[in-house]
Amino acid sequence: MTPVRRRVVVIGGGQSGLAIGYFLRRAGLDFEILDASGRPGGAWPAAWDSLRLFSPAQWSSLPGWPMPPVPGAYPGRDDVVAYLTAYERRYALPVRRPVEVVAVEARAEGLLVRGTDAAWLAQAVVSATGSWRRPVIPAYPGQESFRGRQLHSAGYRAPEAFAGQRVLVVGGGNPGRRSWPSCRRSP
Repeated sequence: MTPVRRRVVVIGGGQSGLAIGYFLRRAGLDFEILDASGRPGGAWPAAWDSLRLFSPAQWSSLPGWPMPPVPGAYPGRDDVVAYLTAYERRYALPVRRPVEVVAVEARAEGLLVRGTDAAWLAQAVVSATGSWRRPVIPAYPGQESFRGRQLHSAGYRAPEAFAGQRVLVVGGGNPGRRSWPSCRRSP
């Protein structure tokens, strides 16, 4: 397969990839954004329904265009997906999807980015991927004897599955703060 030539290839079409695309567009560089998802929004479309940012829209904007304010100040999953979709369209960012990148290899003429069905040859490659598709649950002492359910936030859907159960949330980011609104908190 003959690789498509681009000055820059960005791997990942979520917030980081779109922000990089904005600046590459402003700089007038030839680039393409490769995204594994079949739709805009990065990992956000796969998140649970109740997910909300822990900052107001005004602090969650991408470069060049403010995220519209939402009732209640903290944008939810669907608000973020709508914003990222509109952002991509507004700046006519060249996102190709779905593209699963399987390798990046150094060649004499540049960097060869191999996807499952196509290849690109670029002078620079930016990795703007996240960890959502390959979550890591760290090992801990005694893990093999734990008989409860251990779940990464990437696999969480809704609090109803945990109603009436004792739940320990480990982590203080978005998943830890806003995931469990209907679970009883113990002191």
